[in-house]
Formats: sequence, structure tokens, C-alpha cells
Amino acid sequence: MKADQKAARQPDQITDQINRKPAIGELSFEQKLWKGGQTMLQSLRPVALYLCLPALLMSVGMVLFGGRSAEAVIGDSGNFYYTLGIMLTMYMLHKRSRKRGSTLWEECTLEYRGLSLKRAALLGAAGLGFAVFFSSVITVVPFPRGLMDSYHSSSDGLRNGTDIGLAMISTVVLAPVAEEVVFRGYMLGRLLRWFTQKQAVWICAVVFALCHVSLLWMVYACFMGLLLAWVCIREDNIAYSIALHVGFNASVIPVQFINSRGAWREAVFGSGFRIALLGGVMLFLAVLALGRYRREEII
Repeated sequence: MKADQKAARQPDQITDQINRKPAIGELSFEQKLWKGGQTMLQSLRPVALYLCLPALLMSVGMVLFGGRSAEAVIGDSGNFYYTLGIMLTMYMLHKRSRKRGSTLWEECTLEYRGLSLKRAALLGAAGLGFAVFFSSVITVVPFPRGLMDSYHSSSDGLRNGTDIGLAMISTVVLAPVAEEVVFRGYMLGRLLRWFTQKQAVWICAVVFALCHVSLLWMVYACFMGLLLAWVCIREDNIAYSIALHVGFNASVIPVQFINSRGAWREAVFGSGFRIALLGGVMLFLAVLALGRYRREEII
């Protein structure tokens, strides 16, 4: 059975990217600088597409629907434009892959055959635990007001938007898939063609963090990016980093559910001690799930 599953797996594409590096020692400093810059620009193209398309669509919407303010458009329909932008980004990346005679899934090392649901579930549980722990730290620790305001302004889309269902779908399902395709699929894969594994992972994590604007979100996203890249390289399949990313983002569901019920909100979030206790328990469970995942055999 294991032999069949091994045969079903594609060749290690991320390993191939690492082994395909040119002989760096044979190049001059100028050639190294040029090649490194060229690789960076190529890896950033899908990131720019992912970031710019929703903003462009929102601008078009503001023009078409009576010149409404950006705040009004984001509050009422921001999740719609974001979701539409994600879908268009994926479609355009798919078309570019077809022109190169490949597929989006092959270029991004996304493979569902032989996927271990157990390992994916453990990663999802770990992501959920880390996300709840981070939220509890943000709530309990007295950070400066400016940091907290920027953090909450970045988090209010789910609470203030009128299309709450669409916000959940885009945050928990579409965003993890699109961001793993863009960052760990395209970007990390291209960085590994030139940079060392450690350099590529850190560059990818920092760029991923910078895309989250708020300083507190950047710290959290950098940790996420490092862990997601580690899983991606370990598995040679972004399906597992998608599972971890879904777990990170899925924390909005229980938090939203509890906040919508007064008695539950008081019982769970009624004091700083309860929030800290919840964060500690979730961190313990996250570390436990991640440790169990590490002990699982990769087929």
C-alpha cells in the first residue's frame, strides 16, 4: 500500500528547484546581483497581482456606483471585491501556466493524490490553536493604543461588512488557497531557484508579513510565513500548508460565534484571566498537534 502511495506522488518539485541552482561560485558579483534581483522580481509578480486586483476592482466599483467613499465601499462590499479579486488572480495565474505548457497545480506543487487527512487535520488544529493564542495575547497584553487601533481596523471587516457569509468564505477558504498558491507555491518555488533554503524562507515570510500592514499583524504573519514555508518544503505539497493556513484563519468562526452570544461572551471573554487561560490551553494543544504531526511518517 505504501509503495503504491509513493508511486502516486509526483517528483519532489521543491527539491528540484533547490538542485537546479546555477553554480554561484562561477559568477561575478554583478552577475550574482543581477540574477538575485531578477529572481526577486519574478517571484513578486503574482504577489503584486494578488494585492492589486481587489483594489483595482474596488476603485472601479466606486466609479460605477456613484462615486461613494472608500470607507462606504469597503464597509458594504469590500469582501465581495476581495473575493472577486482572488478568483481573478487564480484565473490569470492559471492562464499563464497553460501558456507555459503546464498547469497551475503543477507549478505550485499542489497535489491531492495520496494526501494524508490525518496530517492535514493535525496542521489545521495547530493553526487554530496558534491563532487563538495570538488573539489572547493581543487582548491581554497592554500594547500602545496606536498599535491596537491599527490591529482592530484590519480585523473589523468580518464584523462590519454586510456580507458576513461571503467574508467567512473568503477568509477561511479562498484566502488560504490563494495565498498559499501565490506565496508558498509561486514565490517560494522561484526563490529556491537562486537563494539558499533559509534565505528563500525568510524572504517569503517577510514579504508575506509586510502585506498585512498592521505591525502586530506583521509579527503574527511572519511567524505564520515561517511555519507555512517549513510545512511546504517538508511535504513538497502546498495542500498541507493550505490546511495549516485554514486553521489559522478559521479562528474567526468560534470567536464570531461566541461574541454573538452575550452569556457565552461573558463566560469565555469576561476577564483577562479567562482569556489568558484560553490562550494558554490553545497554545498547549497547538504545540501538541504540531509535535504529533512531526512524528507522522511522510509517505
